[in-house]
Amino acid sequence: MDALLKLPKHSGTLKGSVDLPLNKSLANRAQILVALYPHLTLNTIPEAEDSRYLAQALSSDQHDLHVGAGGTTLRFATAYWAIQPHALKVLSGTDSLNSRPIAELVDSLIALGADITYEGKDQYPPLRICGASITCSSLALGTIKSSQFLTALMLIGPALPNGLSLSWESFPSRSYVEMTVAMMKELGFDITLDENSATIAPYTATTPREIALERDWSALAFWCEAVALSTSASLFFPGLQPHSLQGDRKVLDYFEPLGVAHAFTSDGLQLTKKSTLAYGKLVYNLEQCPDLAQALITTCFALRQPFEIFGLSTLANKECNRLQALVDLAGALGIPIKATDHSLACTAYPEKLATLGPRSSREDHRVAMSLAPLSMLMPLSIEHPEVVAKSYPDFWKHWGQFS
Repeated sequence: MDALLKLPKHSGTLKGSVDLPLNKSLANRAQILVALYPHLTLNTIPEAEDSRYLAQALSSDQHDLHVGAGGTTLRFATAYWAIQPHALKVLSGTDSLNSRPIAELVDSLIALGADITYEGKDQYPPLRICGASITCSSLALGTIKSSQFLTALMLIGPALPNGLSLSWESFPSRSYVEMTVAMMKELGFDITLDENSATIAPYTATTPREIALERDWSALAFWCEAVALSTSASLFFPGLQPHSLQGDRKVLDYFEPLGVAHAFTSDGLQLTKKSTLAYGKLVYNLEQCPDLAQALITTCFALRQPFEIFGLSTLANKECNRLQALVDLAGALGIPIKATDHSLACTAYPEKLATLGPRSSREDHRVAMSLAPLSMLMPLSIEHPEVVAKSYPDFWKHWGQFS
Protein backbone atom coordinates (compact mmCIF):
# COMPACT_ATOMS: atom_id res chain seq x y z
CA MET A 1 0.00 0.00 0.00
CA ASP A 2 1.22 3.51 -0.81
CA ALA A 3 2.57 5.59 2.07
CA LEU A 4 -0.12 8.21 1.35
CA LEU A 5 -3.75 7.18 0.84
CA LYS A 6 -5.87 9.77 -0.95
CA LEU A 7 -9.59 9.53 -0.23
CA PRO A 8 -11.91 11.56 -2.47
CA LYS A 9 -14.97 13.18 -0.96
CA HIS A 10 -17.36 10.34 -0.21
CA SER A 11 -20.84 10.22 -1.71
CA GLY A 12 -22.29 9.88 1.79
CA THR A 13 -24.23 6.71 0.95
CA LEU A 14 -23.46 3.38 2.65
CA LYS A 15 -25.34 0.20 1.79
CA GLY A 16 -24.13 -3.37 2.10
CA SER A 17 -22.55 -5.91 4.42
CA VAL A 18 -19.25 -5.84 6.32
CA ASP A 19 -17.50 -8.87 7.80
CA LEU A 20 -15.76 -7.42 10.84
CA PRO A 21 -12.49 -9.00 11.99
CA LEU A 22 -12.35 -11.32 14.96
CA ASN A 23 -11.58 -9.57 18.22
CA LYS A 24 -7.83 -9.58 18.77
CA SER A 25 -8.11 -9.04 22.53
CA LEU A 26 -10.03 -12.30 22.92
CA ALA A 27 -7.78 -14.01 20.38
CA ASN A 28 -4.62 -13.04 22.22
CA ARG A 29 -6.02 -14.25 25.54
CA ALA A 30 -7.06 -17.49 23.87
CA GLN A 31 -3.59 -18.02 22.41
CA ILE A 32 -1.95 -17.82 25.84
CA LEU A 33 -4.50 -20.24 27.29
CA VAL A 34 -4.01 -22.72 24.44
CA ALA A 35 -0.22 -22.52 24.80
CA LEU A 36 -0.39 -23.17 28.55
CA TYR A 37 -3.19 -25.73 28.70
CA PRO A 38 -2.82 -28.29 25.86
CA HIS A 39 -6.38 -29.67 25.95
CA LEU A 40 -7.67 -26.26 24.83
CA THR A 41 -7.71 -25.50 21.11
CA LEU A 42 -8.44 -22.37 19.08
CA ASN A 43 -10.58 -22.67 15.98
CA THR A 44 -8.78 -19.87 14.15
CA ILE A 45 -6.19 -17.12 14.56
CA PRO A 46 -7.28 -13.69 13.31
CA GLU A 47 -5.41 -11.96 10.52
CA ALA A 48 -4.70 -9.05 12.88
CA GLU A 49 -0.98 -8.30 12.96
CA ASP A 50 -0.85 -8.35 16.76
CA SER A 51 -2.32 -11.84 16.90
CA ARG A 52 0.04 -13.15 14.22
CA TYR A 53 3.06 -11.79 16.06
CA LEU A 54 1.87 -13.39 19.29
CA ALA A 55 1.38 -16.77 17.58
CA GLN A 56 4.96 -16.59 16.32
CA ALA A 57 6.33 -15.49 19.70
CA LEU A 58 4.67 -18.39 21.52
CA SER A 59 5.73 -21.10 19.08
CA SER A 60 9.18 -19.99 17.95
CA ASP A 61 12.33 -21.82 19.04
CA GLN A 62 14.39 -18.74 18.22
CA HIS A 63 16.28 -16.87 20.93
CA ASP A 64 15.38 -13.37 19.72
CA LEU A 65 11.66 -12.70 19.30
CA HIS A 66 10.28 -9.62 17.56
CA VAL A 67 6.68 -8.92 18.62
CA GLY A 68 5.84 -5.98 16.35
CA ALA A 69 4.03 -2.92 17.71
CA GLY A 70 1.55 -4.58 20.06
CA GLY A 71 1.71 -3.82 23.76
CA THR A 72 -0.59 -6.76 24.50
CA THR A 73 1.61 -9.06 22.43
CA LEU A 74 4.70 -8.11 24.42
CA ARG A 75 3.02 -8.29 27.82
CA PHE A 76 1.36 -11.65 27.24
CA ALA A 77 4.48 -13.19 25.67
CA THR A 78 6.59 -11.90 28.57
CA ALA A 79 4.32 -13.52 31.14
CA TYR A 80 4.22 -16.78 29.17
CA TRP A 81 7.98 -17.18 28.72
CA ALA A 82 8.68 -16.13 32.31
CA ILE A 83 7.13 -19.38 33.57
CA GLN A 84 8.70 -21.73 30.99
CA PRO A 85 11.62 -23.44 32.80
CA HIS A 86 14.96 -23.31 30.95
CA ALA A 87 13.64 -21.00 28.23
CA LEU A 88 15.93 -18.15 27.21
CA LYS A 89 14.32 -15.39 25.15
CA VAL A 90 14.94 -11.76 24.26
CA LEU A 91 11.70 -9.94 23.44
CA SER A 92 11.64 -6.65 21.55
CA GLY A 93 9.32 -4.72 19.27
CA THR A 94 9.16 -1.70 17.03
CA ASP A 95 10.78 1.55 18.12
CA SER A 96 7.33 2.73 19.19
CA LEU A 97 6.74 -0.34 21.37
CA ASN A 98 10.24 -0.20 22.81
CA SER A 99 9.49 3.33 24.01
CA ARG A 100 6.51 2.16 26.09
CA PRO A 101 7.32 1.28 29.73
CA ILE A 102 6.76 -2.28 30.90
CA ALA A 103 8.24 -2.12 34.40
CA GLU A 104 4.87 -2.64 36.07
CA LEU A 105 4.53 -6.15 34.65
CA VAL A 106 8.23 -7.00 34.90
CA ASP A 107 8.39 -5.96 38.56
CA SER A 108 5.32 -8.08 39.32
CA LEU A 109 6.75 -11.15 37.59
CA ILE A 110 10.09 -10.71 39.34
CA ALA A 111 8.25 -10.49 42.67
CA LEU A 112 6.74 -13.88 41.84
CA GLY A 113 10.20 -15.31 41.17
CA ALA A 114 10.75 -14.65 37.45
CA ASP A 115 14.20 -13.91 36.01
CA ILE A 116 13.83 -10.89 33.72
CA THR A 117 16.35 -8.14 32.93
CA TYR A 118 16.36 -5.12 30.65
CA GLU A 119 18.65 -5.33 27.63
CA GLY A 120 18.80 -1.57 27.17
CA LYS A 121 17.06 1.28 28.96
CA ASP A 122 15.78 0.44 32.43
CA GLN A 123 12.00 -0.21 32.55
CA TYR A 124 11.68 -0.54 28.75
CA PRO A 125 11.99 -3.34 26.19
CA PRO A 126 13.95 -5.25 24.95
CA LEU A 127 13.62 -7.84 27.75
CA ARG A 128 15.87 -10.80 28.49
CA ILE A 129 13.82 -13.62 30.01
CA CYS A 130 15.21 -16.75 31.63
CA GLY A 131 12.22 -19.01 32.21
CA ALA A 132 11.78 -20.27 35.76
CA SER A 133 9.62 -22.56 37.88
CA ILE A 134 7.55 -20.13 39.93
CA THR A 135 6.10 -21.29 43.23
CA CYS A 136 5.03 -17.97 44.76
CA SER A 137 1.24 -17.82 44.90
CA SER A 138 0.32 -14.31 46.08
CA LEU A 139 1.09 -10.78 45.00
CA ALA A 140 0.05 -7.30 46.18
CA LEU A 141 0.06 -4.88 43.24
CA GLY A 142 -0.91 -1.45 44.61
CA THR A 143 -2.22 0.98 41.99
CA ILE A 144 -2.19 -0.57 38.51
CA LYS A 145 -1.79 1.66 35.46
CA SER A 146 -2.86 -0.84 32.79
CA SER A 147 -5.43 -3.62 32.95
CA GLN A 148 -3.30 -5.63 30.50
CA PHE A 149 -0.68 -6.23 33.20
CA LEU A 150 -3.36 -7.70 35.44
CA THR A 151 -4.76 -9.84 32.64
CA ALA A 152 -1.30 -11.22 31.84
CA LEU A 153 -0.93 -12.38 35.44
CA MET A 154 -4.42 -13.87 35.49
CA LEU A 155 -3.75 -15.90 32.36
CA ILE A 156 -0.64 -17.59 33.79
CA GLY A 157 -2.11 -17.98 37.30
CA PRO A 158 -3.73 -21.40 36.73
CA ALA A 159 -0.40 -22.78 35.45
CA LEU A 160 1.34 -22.09 38.77
CA PRO A 161 1.46 -25.04 41.19
CA ASN A 162 -0.54 -23.25 43.89
CA GLY A 163 -2.51 -20.91 41.68
CA LEU A 164 -2.33 -17.17 42.25
CA SER A 165 -3.95 -14.64 44.58
CA LEU A 166 -3.77 -11.00 43.53
CA SER A 167 -4.70 -7.82 45.36
CA TRP A 168 -4.58 -4.18 44.32
CA GLU A 169 -5.75 -0.69 45.20
CA SER A 170 -7.17 0.33 41.81
CA PHE A 171 -6.82 -0.17 38.07
CA PRO A 172 -8.38 1.36 34.91
CA SER A 173 -10.51 -0.28 32.23
CA ARG A 174 -12.08 -2.89 34.50
CA SER A 175 -14.23 -4.18 31.63
CA TYR A 176 -11.17 -5.72 29.96
CA VAL A 177 -10.31 -7.66 33.12
CA GLU A 178 -13.94 -8.72 33.45
CA MET A 179 -13.72 -9.98 29.87
CA THR A 180 -10.68 -12.08 30.82
CA VAL A 181 -12.44 -13.53 33.86
CA ALA A 182 -15.65 -14.29 31.93
CA MET A 183 -13.69 -16.01 29.17
CA MET A 184 -11.72 -18.13 31.63
CA LYS A 185 -14.84 -19.11 33.56
CA GLU A 186 -16.55 -20.22 30.34
CA LEU A 187 -13.58 -22.53 29.73
CA GLY A 188 -13.79 -24.09 33.18
CA PHE A 189 -11.17 -22.12 35.09
CA ASP A 190 -11.78 -21.50 38.79
CA ILE A 191 -11.31 -17.74 39.08
CA THR A 192 -13.01 -15.13 41.25
CA LEU A 193 -12.84 -11.36 40.84
CA ASP A 194 -13.73 -8.92 43.61
CA GLU A 195 -13.35 -5.15 43.83
CA ASN A 196 -9.72 -5.27 44.97
CA SER A 197 -8.63 -8.88 44.56
CA ALA A 198 -8.71 -11.99 42.42
CA THR A 199 -8.09 -15.64 43.18
CA ILE A 200 -7.08 -18.10 40.47
CA ALA A 201 -6.93 -21.81 41.31
CA PRO A 202 -4.54 -24.27 39.63
CA TYR A 203 -6.08 -25.67 36.46
CA THR A 204 -6.49 -29.43 36.39
CA ALA A 205 -9.24 -29.99 33.82
CA THR A 206 -8.46 -32.31 30.92
CA THR A 207 -11.69 -32.31 28.91
CA PRO A 208 -10.96 -31.05 25.38
CA ARG A 209 -12.45 -27.61 24.70
CA GLU A 210 -12.41 -25.52 21.53
CA ILE A 211 -12.37 -21.75 21.93
CA ALA A 212 -14.67 -19.83 19.59
CA LEU A 213 -13.90 -16.15 19.02
CA GLU A 214 -16.24 -13.17 18.63
CA ARG A 215 -16.33 -10.45 16.00
CA ASP A 216 -14.69 -7.22 17.10
CA TRP A 217 -16.98 -4.60 18.63
CA SER A 218 -14.21 -1.99 18.75
CA ALA A 219 -13.89 -2.26 14.96
CA LEU A 220 -17.60 -1.48 14.67
CA ALA A 221 -16.92 1.97 16.15
CA PHE A 222 -15.45 3.26 12.89
CA TRP A 223 -18.50 2.09 10.95
CA CYS A 224 -20.74 3.76 13.53
CA GLU A 225 -18.74 6.91 12.86
CA ALA A 226 -19.25 6.49 9.12
CA VAL A 227 -23.01 5.96 9.53
CA ALA A 228 -23.26 9.04 11.76
CA LEU A 229 -21.51 11.20 9.15
CA SER A 230 -23.37 9.72 6.16
CA THR A 231 -26.45 11.09 4.42
CA SER A 232 -27.95 7.61 4.02
CA ALA A 233 -26.79 4.29 5.46
CA SER A 234 -27.87 0.68 5.87
CA LEU A 235 -25.04 -1.66 6.86
CA PHE A 236 -25.24 -5.27 8.04
CA PHE A 237 -22.59 -6.92 10.21
CA PRO A 238 -22.82 -10.74 10.27
CA GLY A 239 -22.05 -12.48 13.54
CA LEU A 240 -22.49 -9.59 15.97
CA GLN A 241 -24.90 -10.48 18.76
CA PRO A 242 -26.09 -8.57 21.86
CA HIS A 243 -24.56 -11.06 24.30
CA SER A 244 -20.80 -10.54 24.19
CA LEU A 245 -17.77 -10.73 26.46
CA GLN A 246 -16.55 -7.41 25.08
CA GLY A 247 -17.16 -4.19 27.00
CA ASP A 248 -16.91 -2.28 23.71
CA ARG A 249 -20.42 -3.52 22.83
CA LYS A 250 -21.50 -0.27 24.53
CA VAL A 251 -20.52 1.49 21.30
CA LEU A 252 -24.16 1.25 20.18
CA ASP A 253 -25.34 3.24 23.20
CA TYR A 254 -22.72 5.94 22.67
CA PHE A 255 -23.53 6.44 18.98
CA GLU A 256 -27.32 6.31 19.23
CA PRO A 257 -27.61 10.03 20.10
CA LEU A 258 -25.40 10.76 17.08
CA GLY A 259 -27.89 9.34 14.60
CA VAL A 260 -26.95 5.66 14.48
CA ALA A 261 -29.90 3.28 14.84
CA HIS A 262 -29.39 -0.44 15.35
CA ALA A 263 -31.36 -3.67 15.27
CA PHE A 264 -30.24 -7.25 15.92
CA THR A 265 -31.34 -10.20 13.82
CA SER A 266 -30.60 -13.88 14.30
CA ASP A 267 -27.65 -13.46 11.92
CA GLY A 268 -26.09 -10.22 13.06
CA LEU A 269 -26.47 -6.46 13.48
CA GLN A 270 -28.08 -3.86 11.22
CA LEU A 271 -27.03 -0.19 11.41
CA THR A 272 -29.06 2.56 9.78
CA LYS A 273 -28.84 6.32 9.59
CA LYS A 274 -31.52 8.33 11.35
CA SER A 275 -31.94 12.04 11.92
CA THR A 276 -29.31 13.23 14.36
CA LEU A 277 -31.01 13.91 17.66
CA ALA A 278 -30.59 17.20 19.52
CA TYR A 279 -29.37 15.88 22.85
CA GLY A 280 -27.51 19.00 23.88
CA LYS A 281 -24.08 18.31 25.31
CA LEU A 282 -23.09 14.64 25.45
CA VAL A 283 -21.33 13.57 28.64
CA TYR A 284 -19.59 10.18 28.63
CA ASN A 285 -17.06 8.34 30.78
CA LEU A 286 -14.97 6.02 28.58
CA GLU A 287 -12.74 4.62 31.32
CA GLN A 288 -14.12 1.13 30.69
CA CYS A 289 -13.87 1.31 26.89
CA PRO A 290 -11.11 3.77 25.89
CA ASP A 291 -10.65 2.10 22.48
CA LEU A 292 -13.89 3.79 21.40
CA ALA A 293 -12.57 7.28 22.06
CA GLN A 294 -10.96 7.98 18.68
CA ALA A 295 -14.07 7.18 16.64
CA LEU A 296 -16.53 8.76 19.06
CA ILE A 297 -14.73 12.06 19.57
CA THR A 298 -13.87 12.43 15.88
CA THR A 299 -17.58 11.97 15.14
CA CYS A 300 -18.46 14.73 17.60
CA PHE A 301 -15.94 17.02 15.89
CA ALA A 302 -17.41 16.30 12.44
CA LEU A 303 -21.02 16.80 13.58
CA ARG A 304 -20.05 19.83 15.68
CA GLN A 305 -21.64 18.07 18.63
CA PRO A 306 -20.90 19.59 22.07
CA PHE A 307 -19.43 17.01 24.42
CA GLU A 308 -17.49 16.36 27.59
CA ILE A 309 -15.77 12.98 27.70
CA PHE A 310 -13.87 11.63 30.69
CA GLY A 311 -11.90 8.47 31.40
CA LEU A 312 -9.20 9.09 28.79
CA SER A 313 -6.10 8.80 31.00
CA THR A 314 -4.84 5.61 29.32
CA LEU A 315 -4.88 7.10 25.80
CA ALA A 316 -1.48 8.73 26.23
CA ASN A 317 0.24 5.33 26.44
CA LYS A 318 -1.29 3.57 23.45
CA GLU A 319 0.43 3.03 20.08
CA CYS A 320 0.68 6.80 20.02
CA ASN A 321 -0.55 9.48 22.39
CA ARG A 322 -4.14 9.23 21.22
CA LEU A 323 -5.28 12.07 23.44
CA GLN A 324 -2.75 14.40 21.80
CA ALA A 325 -3.81 13.11 18.38
CA LEU A 326 -7.37 14.24 19.11
CA VAL A 327 -6.19 17.61 20.40
CA ASP A 328 -4.14 18.10 17.22
CA LEU A 329 -7.07 17.08 15.01
CA ALA A 330 -9.30 19.61 16.75
CA GLY A 331 -6.70 22.28 16.14
CA ALA A 332 -6.45 21.39 12.45
CA LEU A 333 -10.24 21.61 12.11
CA GLY A 334 -10.31 24.97 13.92
CA ILE A 335 -12.22 23.60 16.91
CA PRO A 336 -11.56 25.12 20.35
CA ILE A 337 -11.39 22.41 23.00
CA LYS A 338 -10.55 22.04 26.65
CA ALA A 339 -8.16 19.19 27.40
CA THR A 340 -6.81 17.62 30.59
CA ASP A 341 -4.77 14.46 31.00
CA HIS A 342 -7.99 12.47 31.34
CA SER A 343 -10.70 14.39 29.47
CA LEU A 344 -11.68 16.40 26.41
CA ALA A 345 -14.53 18.88 26.11
CA CYS A 346 -15.98 21.17 23.47
CA THR A 347 -19.00 23.42 23.93
CA ALA A 348 -18.77 25.72 20.88
CA TYR A 349 -17.79 25.17 17.26
CA PRO A 350 -16.85 27.45 14.38
CA GLU A 351 -19.51 27.99 11.73
CA LYS A 352 -17.43 25.94 9.29
CA LEU A 353 -14.71 23.37 9.94
CA ALA A 354 -11.31 23.99 8.39
CA THR A 355 -10.13 21.85 5.47
CA LEU A 356 -7.61 19.21 6.47
CA GLY A 357 -4.23 18.73 4.86
CA PRO A 358 -2.52 15.31 4.85
CA ARG A 359 -3.01 13.62 8.24
CA SER A 360 -0.52 11.34 9.92
CA SER A 361 -1.75 7.98 11.18
CA ARG A 362 0.91 8.29 13.91
CA GLU A 363 1.63 4.56 13.52
CA ASP A 364 -1.72 3.92 15.22
CA HIS A 365 -4.44 1.76 13.68
CA ARG A 366 -7.29 3.47 15.51
CA VAL A 367 -6.12 6.94 14.51
CA ALA A 368 -5.99 5.88 10.85
CA MET A 369 -9.44 4.27 10.86
CA SER A 370 -11.05 7.18 12.69
CA LEU A 371 -9.86 9.58 9.98
CA ALA A 372 -11.45 7.68 7.08
CA PRO A 373 -15.09 8.75 7.70
CA LEU A 374 -14.04 12.40 7.62
CA SER A 375 -13.95 11.93 3.84
CA MET A 376 -17.74 12.25 4.11
CA LEU A 377 -17.03 15.95 4.71
CA MET A 378 -14.00 16.63 2.50
CA PRO A 379 -11.29 14.94 0.42
CA LEU A 380 -8.65 13.51 2.73
CA SER A 381 -5.12 12.12 2.63
CA ILE A 382 -3.82 9.73 5.31
CA GLU A 383 -0.14 8.95 5.77
CA HIS A 384 0.87 5.32 6.35
CA PRO A 385 -2.61 3.83 6.16
CA GLU A 386 -1.17 0.30 6.36
CA VAL A 387 -1.11 0.54 10.17
CA VAL A 388 -4.71 -0.72 10.21
CA ALA A 389 -3.24 -4.23 9.79
CA LYS A 390 -2.60 -4.23 13.52
CA SER A 391 -6.25 -5.04 14.23
CA TYR A 392 -8.27 -4.80 10.98
CA PRO A 393 -6.21 -5.77 7.91
CA ASP A 394 -9.18 -5.57 5.52
CA PHE A 395 -10.37 -2.14 6.63
CA TRP A 396 -9.37 -0.28 3.46
CA LYS A 397 -10.73 -3.09 1.28
CA HIS A 398 -14.06 -2.84 3.10
CA TRP A 399 -14.03 0.96 2.97
CA GLY A 400 -13.40 0.81 -0.76
CA GLN A 401 -16.63 -1.15 -1.26
CA PHE A 402 -18.60 2.00 -0.47
CA SER A 403 -16.44 4.64 -2.15
